[in-house]
Amino acid sequence: MTEELSLREIINLVILFFIKFKLLIISITFIGFLSMIIFEKNKPEYFSTIAIATSGISEFERIYDSKEEMNQRTAINLINNLQLDILKEDFILVSEKLNILVDEASLIKSIIAAQIINLDQDGKEHNTPKFSIELTVKDNEIISTVQKGLIYFFNTNKYISRYHNKYKETSQIEVESISKEVVELKRLRGLVNSDLDMSTMSIYSNKKVDLSQNQIIELIQHRTANLTNQLLLEPLSFVQGFSKSRVPHTDMLFLSFVTILISFLIAIIIA
Repeated sequence: MTEELSLREIINLVILFFIKFKLLIISITFIGFLSMIIFEKNKPEYFSTIAIATSGISEFERIYDSKEEMNQRTAINLINNLQLDILKEDFILVSEKLNILVDEASLIKSIIAAQIINLDQDGKEHNTPKFSIELTVKDNEIISTVQKGLIYFFNTNKYISRYHNKYKETSQIEVESISKEVVELKRLRGLVNSDLDMSTMSIYSNKKVDLSQNQIIELIQHRTANLTNQLLLEPLSFVQGFSKSRVPHTDMLFLSFVTILISFLIAIIIA
């Protein structure tokens, strides 16, 4: 009974406290909230946008992984290393890497790349041949400039350029060799006394059940894939470029909640 009365007294004291100091608590909480609004209105605006990109670097290096198609780690690391220069505010170096003005480089707040993950039906994560790039800038007019700068950054990388050039050279050799092989196989198949069974020979793994079992068709498919990669694979390609965001980045709901909570606690302490 004593405990019940004590708890009731505590609740009554709390209610009386809030009634007595309600004006002070409301005033301080409101002042804190108003200060947050004024700060948000006057702080520098930031614009955030996300692009989807892909890179053929792993193909140039001839790195093949059965678990993923086109490894994107090198491209992601290159962009995130650029973010380290931005964090250090070494805008002269950033401007040189992106081939943009120093003033334009100083307007970049952050640029972060991340692997795009796909979930299979079992809930397991698998890397895709795409990755995202989140760009935050102080002026939305430089968004397209930064996108061009990233392409320049990858295209002028000496390591990537050497591998890209050698990839195109060796790939062309493969294409020419396949073309000769196709001509020879067609000649052999045309021989009247030929015992060569073209319908059952395969140059691919038996696991690739979706591929044709005709060797000539398979060779042509392989040649076509090589030609396509020669023409389209680049050090950096944008599947979807950066949008020119016109709405400043903000999180007013979260900031409002935190500000009101802190102001309310300060008001109680003062009261």
